[in-house]
Amino acid sequence: MLFSILIANYNNSRYLENALNSVLQQTYSNLEVILVDDCSTDNFETVIQRFKNESRIKVFRNKINQGCGYTKRRCSEIALGKIIGFLDPDDALHSEAIQIMINAHINNPAASLIHSTHYICDDTLTVKRIAEYPRALPDNIPYLLVSDGRVHHFATYKSSAYYNTEGISRDNKKAVDQDLYYKLEEQGDIYFINQPLYYYRIHTGGISTTGKEAEATLCHYKIIEEACLRRINKLKLETSPNAAYWIRLYRTKYYKTKIFHNFRKKSYLNFGYNLLLFPFVGGLTNVISYLKKLPNEGLSLVRKSFFQDYKIKVD
Repeated sequence: MLFSILIANYNNSRYLENALNSVLQQTYSNLEVILVDDCSTDNFETVIQRFKNESRIKVFRNKINQGCGYTKRRCSEIALGKIIGFLDPDDALHSEAIQIMINAHINNPAASLIHSTHYICDDTLTVKRIAEYPRALPDNIPYLLVSDGRVHHFATYKSSAYYNTEGISRDNKKAVDQDLYYKLEEQGDIYFINQPLYYYRIHTGGISTTGKEAEATLCHYKIIEEACLRRINKLKLETSPNAAYWIRLYRTKYYKTKIFHNFRKKSYLNFGYNLLLFPFVGGLTNVISYLKKLPNEGLSLVRKSFFQDYKIKVD
């Protein structure tokens, strides 16, 4: 079974060789690397020349700089593997990552997406700890309703599931992976492997870490809203007796997300409108629960809700 590793690269040549070597050193050998460079201005050509004799690495280049969403979508469109996984060019894989994922997909045919936990590493890829946030979903609760980042690297998916989606959005610059995970969830189950299979490097050049979390959060809010509307529209066409129940849950999630999104965008008029509307679109229980917490948690709760972004700390 062919496994496709997808690498969307832009100005990460100082790390790229290590990423590629981690793929070539896999215990599973039936693989291909689809590497699309988004018009890097560093020494990409010098680095990739070192792998010119490796037939499993297939290199493509965008004609102009297009951004993360476009480049990852192009990777997916080129890939030939039945199982696919993204590797960021500044990260690396555990030597048995692909073999473990292949086995997991074979044993879980209903899973469209299978993910693991990972190691948090510093700029030198020195392991600091195992990430605490990747974990299994609660029973009978879709990831979209949780949307807390627990689905993370190393994430792999069946190409057959991906082809049934509208694909990665070309326009997204950040939170691209989360958009993909929501779409794949609509095609099958999400399965978690509680084993670190990926080395996640935290450094100043990361597109969603070290000071770039706020921008990533805004992108994520937009993606959640789009996913909610997509699922609501699909459910409206169904005759399932549970359709109304799920429409109500996704509608509540949609308006809750819009409250935070509009506040972060400083669109205060829309923020106020959605806040007033929220109790009448299924959010009354959420409001009551929040108000009960407020006396004890006070400003810390408000800051966490409206101002703070989740930041992955190295130490």
